[in-house]
Amino acid sequence: EAAVGCCQGTQEEDSFAAGARAAGIALEKTNGRADAVFVFGAIKYDQQAMIDGVNSVIPSAVLVGCSTDGEIVTDGYMEDSVSLLILNSDEYSFSVGYGLNAHHDARKTAQDAVNMALDHLPEGKLSGGQTQRSAPTICFLFGDGTKANGVDLVKGARAMLGNEFNIVGGLAGDGFKFEKTYQYCNDQVITDGGVSLLITGDINVATGVRHGWTFIGSERRVTKAQGNVVYELDGESVFGIYEDYLGERAEELPGVAFEFPFGVIDENKQEYLRCPVGVDRESGTITFAGEVPVGATIRMTTGTTIDAIKAAREASEYALSELGQKGLTPAVAFVFNCCARKKVFGRRTQKEIDAIQGILGENVPMIGFYTYGEIGPVVEGTGDDSIKTSAFHNLTDAIVVLG
Repeated sequence: EAAVGCCQGTQEEDSFAAGARAAGIALEKTNGRADAVFVFGAIKYDQQAMIDGVNSVIPSAVLVGCSTDGEIVTDGYMEDSVSLLILNSDEYSFSVGYGLNAHHDARKTAQDAVNMALDHLPEGKLSGGQTQRSAPTICFLFGDGTKANGVDLVKGARAMLGNEFNIVGGLAGDGFKFEKTYQYCNDQVITDGGVSLLITGDINVATGVRHGWTFIGSERRVTKAQGNVVYELDGESVFGIYEDYLGERAEELPGVAFEFPFGVIDENKQEYLRCPVGVDRESGTITFAGEVPVGATIRMTTGTTIDAIKAAREASEYALSELGQKGLTPAVAFVFNCCARKKVFGRRTQKEIDAIQGILGENVPMIGFYTYGEIGPVVEGTGDDSIKTSAFHNLTDAIVVLG
């Protein structure tokens, strides 16, 4: 059972009341029951007061979530809202955890968050009176969007749960300010951290991850980089290469970079996008919204809003077909979408959400947010050696459905 509540608070309404109102709307639909609640909130609210408001109405549920660059609910794309989803089940259970100091070691932050959630899993009885923790099926992971290295965050969770485990989610936003983001765990609001929610039990999970940009042009190798700052490709200034590619539009940097992300191919032949978030003309470097390792292959990309909407549809279709193979339909959908896609779409942002709902079903309860980086599984390797493993993405649509 899933139910969505959303409150676009007026200026007069305080943050506590907005949180309480959103929770009340969802709780009415579930006849007062709440096992777990996902909360995604606009940065304009006092974050602690907003979460206190939610908890004043739903005191006993486990709670997870973060601040955003825009919220996604069944009714569509929202701004300046408190949006939440209540999830109830007799078949499975929920546990949450958090980790701190993401700027220092995001891998450890994720491990701490997952570890805490694992510690709070219910114990099942074995014969002979021993107890054993139930095995989780999916992990929702939300990290700090300005402090956490998203790649390391995912690696930390994978180290705890396994490479083929379903890890989904995204990095918190702050209304495109890139100053300070917040993560929520039960009654706590933290920053510079990570939070996780584990679901345990016989739950059917299906995912679809797509972006819509096409890799074009010759391959180049990253020869000098540090973390998410790239200096050189094949010994040449990365900024010079990018400037040549953009031509006249280079004058629009860094704003235009969202339309022209870099295509990265790592040593596992995994393809993903990295979005430039800062350029330094003097040093010739580009800073990306995610790590770009030395030795990775880089290609330029091209894409249109039509391609991006097609990708959103494909991600939804892929998730739907995964569930369909088990004879199931979606009970609830999660959408983790990139803030840069919202910038590319502009006033047509709702069209992408319409495309997703056109596939999954307009009445399927839906929650999500615009992120500073998305987390979702993609196929790594080829043929018999291929596995589906969670990775960190930019400019991507990550769709998760539970059946």
